[in-house]
Amino acid sequence: MATYTQSWRNHVWLAWFALQVPIVLLIDAMHFYPSWLYKPASSPLHFAEVFRQDYIATYNDPFMQWSAATAAGHDSWIGLFLYLEFAFSVPIVVYALYRLGVQRKGTSGADELLLLVYAFETALTTLTCIHDVSYWDPAVYSAELKQTFQLNFLGPWLLMPTLMFVDMVFRILARIKVADAAVAGKKGQ
Repeated sequence: MATYTQSWRNHVWLAWFALQVPIVLLIDAMHFYPSWLYKPASSPLHFAEVFRQDYIATYNDPFMQWSAATAAGHDSWIGLFLYLEFAFSVPIVVYALYRLGVQRKGTSGADELLLLVYAFETALTTLTCIHDVSYWDPAVYSAELKQTFQLNFLGPWLLMPTLMFVDMVFRILARIKVADAAVAGKKGQ
């Protein structure tokens, strides 16, 4: 199976996936861990809980305040996105880290298709969150704070998967062109 080894782009994606692991596991996943793992001051993940509580106190981020116990009404889709992140995205991130970081073999056509779907899902769910910020109560969230959420906190999570999507489209199209040329060459013989 042929691989695409554009090293500088693969290094960008490797860095992206490496950054994503601690953010997902130490911030997004906190809702799903048993409280003994992060609540007591002596627990191994207490530092992440302290960071999360400080972040919530500073920004009042409703996405971070979601929990399975309080998932009612309009915000119930946040839980769906979190479950999708753990069931779909995390395994892909781990696989991509292994493929690009440990094996250092580049990407195969199957890898590129998988990363294309991952990038689309990540960009679409992030875009949904960015759009939702626009509807937050202006009495609670100033226009400046909404812009901070949209551009600084969520913007990179839209930009990087969008760039990955475009990269994977071009990689897949290059493979299709080679395959089409090979088929045309066989027909011409």
